[in-house]
Amino acid sequence: MCIFSFTIADALRLLSQPAESNQKGFTLLELLTVVGILLVVSTFVTPVIGKWRIEKNIEKDFYALSGAIDYLKAKVRVVNGTAALKCEAPNKLTYTISDFIQTSTTALDSGYVAAIMESKDVNILSGNIFSNCVDGTNVIFLANGKASSWSSELTYQVSGVSDKVNYSAFKVTVNSATAFVQKYKWSKSSESWIELR
Repeated sequence: MCIFSFTIADALRLLSQPAESNQKGFTLLELLTVVGILLVVSTFVTPVIGKWRIEKNIEKDFYALSGAIDYLKAKVRVVNGTAALKCEAPNKLTYTISDFIQTSTTALDSGYVAAIMESKDVNILSGNIFSNCVDGTNVIFLANGKASSWSSELTYQVSGVSDKVNYSAFKVTVNSATAFVQKYKWSKSSESWIELR
């Protein structure tokens, strides 16, 4: 007579029961697997986030420049004066507003500086994006709706060269007769400027 009898049914019953474990937390293998997966995913995501930030900076500077021009056009009509958008360096745009009534858009009159009522010396642009305006250029806005003829492109530069292939680019043009502002975006597919409406 056998005291210990073990059948196949007993073995299956033992295998189907969950094993009791005192394990709390994760094993080293599980942690290394998760860290490896995160590293692989981050190598693909990081460049995309960097490019997205540059795109947003270009767009932000475009809207800042457009907004500043619209503000200057409105303000000179309200105060019946003159405004000047100044390009002080390739990447620095500032403005001043004067209640001096000027009739010419070619150069600022001597009375303009004495009557300045508002001045923004902080750069309108973020400084990370390249603007091709010529240093020392003034875009003059008059109360009668006229302005200096002006155009500027906002692009991202890589090693001193504008990169319109990989990044967005915008262009702002001011009409001298009516101070109408035309806004363009660079089309990467057709490699030409498309007017924004």
